[in-house]
Amino acid sequence: MLFNSVRPDYCAGGEAQSGLGRCLMLVGALTFSTAVTAGWQDPLQTPAMTTSKAHQGLLLDITDAGERLVSVGAHGHIIYSDDQGMNWQQGQVPVTVTLTATDFANDRHGWVVGHDGVILHSGDGAITWEKQFDGFLANKAMMASAEENLAEAEARAEAVAGSGSDLEIDQAMTALETAQFALQDAEYDLETGSTKPFLDVYFSDENTGMVVGAYGMAFETEDGGRTWKEFSSRLPNPNRLHMNRITRVGESSLVITGEMGLMLRSDDMGKNWVALEAPYEGSLFGLEDMGDYQLLFALRGHLFRSEDDGISWTALEDVTEQTLLGATSGDRGAMLVGNGGAVVTLDSRFNNPSVNTIQGRKGLSAVIRSRSGYYVVAGEAGIQLVGRDGALADKQISMIAGGE
Repeated sequence: MLFNSVRPDYCAGGEAQSGLGRCLMLVGALTFSTAVTAGWQDPLQTPAMTTSKAHQGLLLDITDAGERLVSVGAHGHIIYSDDQGMNWQQGQVPVTVTLTATDFANDRHGWVVGHDGVILHSGDGAITWEKQFDGFLANKAMMASAEENLAEAEARAEAVAGSGSDLEIDQAMTALETAQFALQDAEYDLETGSTKPFLDVYFSDENTGMVVGAYGMAFETEDGGRTWKEFSSRLPNPNRLHMNRITRVGESSLVITGEMGLMLRSDDMGKNWVALEAPYEGSLFGLEDMGDYQLLFALRGHLFRSEDDGISWTALEDVTEQTLLGATSGDRGAMLVGNGGAVVTLDSRFNNPSVNTIQGRKGLSAVIRSRSGYYVVAGEAGIQLVGRDGALADKQISMIAGGE
């Protein structure tokens, strides 16, 4: 089975679309008219245009870089604020693809991922960016990895053929079949081009990081992104399900959440992975860790709470029917945001949920608490500030020209 040839495109709708985290429901706001004009330019080779309205366009993620806030989104827009979300400046970005997620290892070094398999790096706190990787390079790496894995599977199948062990033979043949399918998919991807998006990025320090995305794409680096190595073969994800988020839990654990209840866990910072039984079979959009408590959020507002580092889960019933896509937490509790302007707040033990709706009901994709006391939300309407009650703050947000 060639998954790419039969599964719906990742922005076509249905479960495949909802498995794409921040691409969900907001992607309808994107219109790339240049693709059908005679003057079409490759978005991987075209720098993002400077605009005074970048803070009002589609933004899909937000994080902090020291005391600076950084948000990313459509048309290659990366903006940053040094006053906790009131005023924003636009970074210099070498691409115009939609950017889906960002993470900073410290106040200087940060990474952004997005459509067409792009990975960007900044060494000056989001002011300027360079492209480290893209879908063309990803496809070549996945092809090489698939060929290597197939050769190993063939050798294994041949080695156990005369062992007399039905179990070993069955396992080897299953692994061989999986490797054959993976090679067919890699060949298809290589012919198709740089089509698949990365959906999340995590760096534990300025050298060590991982990115995950659609159709099981997973790459890692140990040199700050100068080189990227494919590691999806280490993941128990044979159907190449979309991976929406990678989250650190505790001191040395990582959890990947994705479509169709995909939940993968590593307790050695990514060297080895196991599949966990998720409490929900639909798409999982993220996990929020606050030390003693964890929160898992999923399609159609399904929320689950854990007190044992995400090993077992208890459902929070009847909170909302809106899909929740982003979360943040602190000593005051947690806030989640999602479709239809939904805002859910919980106490510091991830209990007692309260649901609010932001005026205008625009889709929300990410949230972070600022040092000013407000929560800064990114989404279909760009940057918005909300209070703990989920209501919009009466504050003027603006763009200012230039960088440092």
